[in-house]
Amino acid sequence: MNLIYVTDTYVNPLSGGIARISYVMAEALAQRFGHVCYSVYATPTQQITPAPAFVETYHWQNKEDFCSWINRIGGGIVIVQSPCTLAQDIFDCVPLLPSIKIVNVFHGAPGFEIVPLRWDIIKYRLCHNIDTRWTLKQAVLQLAMMVLPKPYFLKKLRPKYARPYESARKIVVLSQEAIGNYQSIAQGRLNDFIAIPNACSFDKIEIPHDKHRNKEILVVSRLDDWHKRLSEILYIWETIQQDHRFCDWVLRIVGDGIDAPFYKDFVKKRKLANVIFEGQQKPLPYYQQASIFLVTSACEGFSMTTLEAQQCGCVPVVYDSFPTAHELVINGKNGILIKNNDREAFVENLKHLILNDQLRHEMSMQCIESSHRFSVENVATLWNNLLQSL
Repeated sequence: MNLIYVTDTYVNPLSGGIARISYVMAEALAQRFGHVCYSVYATPTQQITPAPAFVETYHWQNKEDFCSWINRIGGGIVIVQSPCTLAQDIFDCVPLLPSIKIVNVFHGAPGFEIVPLRWDIIKYRLCHNIDTRWTLKQAVLQLAMMVLPKPYFLKKLRPKYARPYESARKIVVLSQEAIGNYQSIAQGRLNDFIAIPNACSFDKIEIPHDKHRNKEILVVSRLDDWHKRLSEILYIWETIQQDHRFCDWVLRIVGDGIDAPFYKDFVKKRKLANVIFEGQQKPLPYYQQASIFLVTSACEGFSMTTLEAQQCGCVPVVYDSFPTAHELVINGKNGILIKNNDREAFVENLKHLILNDQLRHEMSMQCIESSHRFSVENVATLWNNLLQSL
């Protein structure tokens, strides 16, 4: 059958996030189950050659042109990779296109829109003229949240979350817990939902022996404190560095983003040692050489980087702040889960892991083993079962 993936940007297989997930699944469903995959994207790009997983790409023009294109290819199942700027337009096309069925995929954490941005980040952005318009809106929102109850803001989000109920055959979320979180914002029938996790990013990779791993603690992330909250890692590292036993360990940060200047200034002003900013890089070699991986996000839809680290045997230490955290990490087995915002516990557990080579080795082996649950083959089978049921 025809599968039409709808994304904000051109699906580059080398990208991260939703673009890479879309590519990996499209390729697997085409190769393993014979589906014919197409890509529809919103943002203009110079990359007009279809990625190998797709037989054709379509840059959105307008509803009328899209309907003509759909009719030309013969319809199919439209997989809206939400949050997506095209979602509303696609939903509006449903009455005009009896040949399509909609599956809406919610990749985020329900309620991510009202996650607070730290005041020190707000101050820095405004003082340095960084994304001032959005940051001012965030500041106003946070002031309002100090005086108004949380249900007031969830009610404001309800129309956005309820919209897929009208047009989508299924709403796919990334964990069972996310179903309840979604429904707490906009009630819907339980049979509207299905939980399908993301798949491993890497296919066949070399797993290094422990002796080839460096005394490195790794972060792979978009440098945006709103959801990723890397400032928390720098506060944790500041405490770690005060203990001379860890002076030969390095904190390596792979990624780039809007708050990179704040993080670099923080490191400089507080004279933090052994912090290396790598910028935007292909992360695989870093996972393979690091020993420990850190995640302190305020929210995540799935945390692909945690799974990628586990797949490479890099042991994660993670705040239990998002639905899939305890689905990815079995505490004490394939990583360590820390109660959200308990910085003291995070520091103590990280110290213990650094000092215990045998524990790291055992957890590393468990990481690799547990990641097989999310193999491309397993997740593609879940998707094919859903598609065949529509």
